[in-house]
Amino acid sequence: MNTILVIEDNPEMRANITEILQLAPYQVVQAANGKQGVALARQQRPDLILCDIMMPELDGYGVLHIVSKDPDLAGLPFIFLTAKAESADFRFGMNLGADDYLTKPFDDIALLNAVEIRLKKGKQSRPEHTSDSAHLMSLMQAVRHIDDARARLCESYPTTLHKKKQSLFMAGSLPASLYFIKRGKIKLFTSDESGNNYITALYGEGDFVGYLPLLANTPYAESAEVLDDTEVCSIPQADFLTLIYHNKEVANEFIRMLASDVAESRDRLLQLAYQSVRKRTAEALLMVQRKFYADAPPIMTLSRENWSHLVGASTETVIRTLSDFRTEGLIEIMGSQIRLLDVDRLARLRH
Repeated sequence: MNTILVIEDNPEMRANITEILQLAPYQVVQAANGKQGVALARQQRPDLILCDIMMPELDGYGVLHIVSKDPDLAGLPFIFLTAKAESADFRFGMNLGADDYLTKPFDDIALLNAVEIRLKKGKQSRPEHTSDSAHLMSLMQAVRHIDDARARLCESYPTTLHKKKQSLFMAGSLPASLYFIKRGKIKLFTSDESGNNYITALYGEGDFVGYLPLLANTPYAESAEVLDDTEVCSIPQADFLTLIYHNKEVANEFIRMLASDVAESRDRLLQLAYQSVRKRTAEALLMVQRKFYADAPPIMTLSRENWSHLVGASTETVIRTLSDFRTEGLIEIMGSQIRLLDVDRLARLRH
């Protein structure tokens, strides 16, 4: 069982972190300040250190400096916990040798993901940092589509199988990783006060998910849910931001992706505001076909509920519209499957 040292001067925060980690389960050692944390690190030799920055007597930067200079502790995965969100603080901590950064408040999923990623990566890359550099190179090449690098990206970062309808992240939670879809489908959606959902984006194989909150250092504005069994690899926030800060080509590529996302969101909002349900249903069918079935026969599987969330209308209304399309010979409905029979006519319906 891996041992994690938690150095946090806030008793309630320290207790909450410890409880979550023990349920994972990890063995947890607690320290109430930096000096105590260094002593316990030397005594217990943990597998990972979670350390607050702003502490009396010895702050987190001091702890990291001492640990990194100790031959017996150098190279331990080290994650900072901080209420600060300024990029300058982030860069300063990374330059000192921290592996990752969690900004308070963070939820249990963000914490456990960061710990799991760093433990796995630590086993692969310590004590030398050449593997870390290789991982960054793998990510950089994947972003730039070099030599089919996206297909190999998950060899460098841990991959998790998420079952259908499982949540990848929730609106309001803080991001800790950039997600890359190795296989499968994911939807992003938002909910109103009445509990009505609206699908804002669809992502499939080869897509990066969740980069805007990482760049803005803000909580997720939308929730992500798996549509089919999906393999996702998690790229630590630190690795992602290191490339963004230091590699112009990577930064430009994510700027391009953001611009494309903004343009698509704007178009969908205009459709929702001004187009009829019939036109929006036609666009939803074509959107799913383009995103997930461009290189395969246009036979699509999506629940009626998801179709309604994609169109932005009630399930009953969308079912009626799909039935009309079937009567008109535009589609064929086979249970939960829909086959597009006349893509050109559906495209003309949008205009």
